[in-house]
Amino acid sequence: MRIELSGGGRRALFLAFVLVVWGTVTFLSGKAFLAAHWNASEDPQLWLKAARLEPGNAAHWGRLGALQQWDVESGQLQQAIRYLQKATEIDPRSADLWMELADAYASAGKTERAEGAFEKAKINYPVSAEVAWRYGSFLLYEGKVVEAYAEIRRAISIDPSRTQSAIAACWNAKGDAAAILERVLPAKASYYQEAIDFFLARNQSGFALMTWNRQRQLGMPTEVAQTTLLVDALLEQGEVTEAQHAWTEALKAASWSPETAGSQSLVFNGGFERAVANGGFDWREVRGNGVQFGLDEAVAHSGSRSLRIEFDGSTNLDFENLFQYVAVDPSTHYHFSAYLRTEGLSTDRGMRFEIVDPRLASPTRVATSELTGTNAWMSVESEVVTGPFTHVLKITLQRVPSWKFDNKLRGRVWVDDVTLIPVKASIEGRSG
Repeated sequence: MRIELSGGGRRALFLAFVLVVWGTVTFLSGKAFLAAHWNASEDPQLWLKAARLEPGNAAHWGRLGALQQWDVESGQLQQAIRYLQKATEIDPRSADLWMELADAYASAGKTERAEGAFEKAKINYPVSAEVAWRYGSFLLYEGKVVEAYAEIRRAISIDPSRTQSAIAACWNAKGDAAAILERVLPAKASYYQEAIDFFLARNQSGFALMTWNRQRQLGMPTEVAQTTLLVDALLEQGEVTEAQHAWTEALKAASWSPETAGSQSLVFNGGFERAVANGGFDWREVRGNGVQFGLDEAVAHSGSRSLRIEFDGSTNLDFENLFQYVAVDPSTHYHFSAYLRTEGLSTDRGMRFEIVDPRLASPTRVATSELTGTNAWMSVESEVVTGPFTHVLKITLQRVPSWKFDNKLRGRVWVDDVTLIPVKASIEGRSG
């Protein structure tokens, strides 16, 4: 479109129009710049000036409200509420502003208004883990447990990293493990493992077992490695039957069949045909200076491999670094057997197995003969009779420190075919 500016009056009018537009833009730009400059300062008085300069900017009022809300010394909570109300009126779609207003209402004891503000935040941002978490925490504090659990469940469903915090908050509030499992945790194995870890960290092995059992009942997958810490905690508490049940179920879930099927031996992985789990009712290898462990596929008494242990001659080892817990019956006769092969084991103190009740000093404590030097595969054996209160034995490959001058242990030992068999079962097996 062509504008005719031939007349002097028209040119003056157009110039005036341009000046007005330019002035308006300049004014608004300067106003916005000045407001932003004040709002970026550390002086709350300048924040208020910025809000008054740009009264339609919700962020300015929101920042003022948050300041007043948490300014304990000034105690201007009502002013904070007014600022935040103004902010939500300007920007009613901001979930953050509604949450700030909800917190201010809650601090002022206006619980119904706080709940309403949280609902507004939820409507505006229904998939926000932060909204669900803060709303759930508020409801939990107010004693509205059912509603709180629902919001907290929604929060961790969106953001699983909050799971430990969620379990802790619900546990500290009510101490109801069953409710946490039923109402808070989504039905996924990862959440249940977080709960097991939480309870084990607080020495609540019973609740950890409850969680594990529910995980199994719901058909969620479990892993042997996952269950090992639980079994260890149960053993520590003397809950041998529960530990054995959890271990057996974990093996079934993992389709781990005993390598000694039909042998009657109670020792798990006695031939070291599978990797050591380092916990539960499997072997435990304690790493340390002067010793190295490894599975040896080139040397075996039977099967495809054995466990090899190497000593580098750097220390006078008090060696109890390979052991396994075995569930047994009280007042029962067992026969222990293992095969050892040695190569260049130095010093006068050699390798032997010791079998003890780890929880009771007596009466069960036996040891096999020691092997030193170099030996082909040799069987070491012992009879074991459990005491009237013995429910678990600890089988340990052991070397007692030497008192001689030349006492540093070097050489190798191989271990294979470790068994612990009830004597009656052993007799029946041979007669058949």
